[in-house]
Amino acid sequence: MIFIVDDDDDDCSMLWQAFQKHHPGCLLFGFSDGQELLDHLADYYDVPDLIILDLNMPVMDGITTLKRLKHSSRFRTIPTVLLSSSFETNHNLRINELGPGALRFKPTNYSEFVQLTNQLYPAETVSGFNSAKAKG
Repeated sequence: MIFIVDDDDDDCSMLWQAFQKHHPGCLLFGFSDGQELLDHLADYYDVPDLIILDLNMPVMDGITTLKRLKHSSRFRTIPTVLLSSSFETNHNLRINELGPGALRFKPTNYSEFVQLTNQLYPAETVSGFNSAKAKG
């Protein structure tokens, strides 16, 4: 199960399509910001195998969301990746304080999104087909 947290509909759509086509066994849930994700996690028992967070979002950004996840004993071990189209040294320092290597450049086209899904979720980890989108 993968949670995708991004306010950009186009990026979500490409990431969603890449997972569905190349990893059809993934169960996908989408959220438009970090607060929506945290509200969902508080209300439901499901814990994802992976969280993909956009760095820059309204309401609650990716760094704040990651910080809250890492301070929770229930969620701190969930692999989490932050995507950004631009990096600032300040962002790298804040993210590295919370855990190593989670920041990646956001893909700019479909083939790059496919590459990202293959890196984050190898084909041998999934079976069957099921996808859903959480409503906030």
